Amino acid sequence: MTTAPAPSRAPRRIVLLAGPSGSGKGVMSRRSGLPVLGLDDFYREHDDPGLPRRFGIVDWDDPASWNAGAALEALTALAHDGAAEVPEYSISASRRTGTTQVVAGDAPLIIAEGIFAAELIAPLAAAGLLADAIVLHRPTPVVFALRLVRDLRQNRKPPLTLLRRGWGLARDQRADLEGWSRAGMRPEGLHAGTRWLHRLTGVADCEQRHAHAARAGDVLRITAVCFLREGTHGTEVLAVRKRGTGSYMQVGGKLEADESAQEAAIREVAEEIGVTLAPEDLAPLGDFEAVAANEPNTMVCSTVFICRTPLPEPIIVQAELADHRWVQIGEPGTGARLAPLMVEHILPALRAL
Repeated sequence: MTTAPAPSRAPRRIVLLAGPSGSGKGVMSRRSGLPVLGLDDFYREHDDPGLPRRFGIVDWDDPASWNAGAALEALTALAHDGAAEVPEYSISASRRTGTTQVVAGDAPLIIAEGIFAAELIAPLAAAGLLADAIVLHRPTPVVFALRLVRDLRQNRKPPLTLLRRGWGLARDQRADLEGWSRAGMRPEGLHAGTRWLHRLTGVADCEQRHAHAARAGDVLRITAVCFLREGTHGTEVLAVRKRGTGSYMQVGGKLEADESAQEAAIREVAEEIGVTLAPEDLAPLGDFEAVAANEPNTMVCSTVFICRTPLPEPIIVQAELADHRWVQIGEPGTGARLAPLMVEHILPALRAL
């Protein structure tokens, strides 16, 4: 059995920053000096049939217009790996225009700012990555004026549309602030909030400098199944992501009492993707240990199997899974965060075959 080295540093933690459109979230983020992930870049494309509409245009203030899973995936990669590929989004064109890389460097904290930041409180807290959740509170007339000037300067939409939208958002501002507060965000003014971010950064930086190397407190016994297929650019392996998490891994899970790894693998495959396997469908790849992707201070000890049985198309994930993707074994890329077990052991073992 191979044991993974302890991580060189603890994951960066994330400050969620919400507030009315145009209230100055970007200003506060820049003044903090911290790396920033703009959550607005995770809006859905203009031709998505599920986009909500208001004021004659897409309602960018409705969470249904936003891809929470993609934002969580990018934040998880930033927290653990220090870099993430993120989309560049044009509000005026209502579509993605490219991608860019956000790099966290040595910063102990990351700011994720946008009107939908509260949607990420629960999953980030569960993953041990949440440092704070703040909502920027400024007077409604000030926010209305700042928003209108910004939108006109950026030519986001026709002036009359921007005025109608601005009046509507001004009427909703008090209720929106109350909603953010109920979700667990603390109201702060621009200047007080900026000072607080500076103090919080100092504390986090001190903790990192003086912390000892992280050591796992628990070990989970799990099993995992590598489904393989031949893709356009070589062999690919199936990876899945659980709801409320940002890391991709193999189909599998924890062993139940008196259950063998093979029995658990067959059960988990049936539960997570609805496929029934026979014992002879599984070939052992190895036993590996690594830091758990989604549970703080935990190691996983996994028995990993290979399965070349063709899967039905389309693959339908179920149980606790949110989505899936096929990852190239030779060049997995940087578009998604892969679990440490996959990066450190499974992919190298598959390449060695």
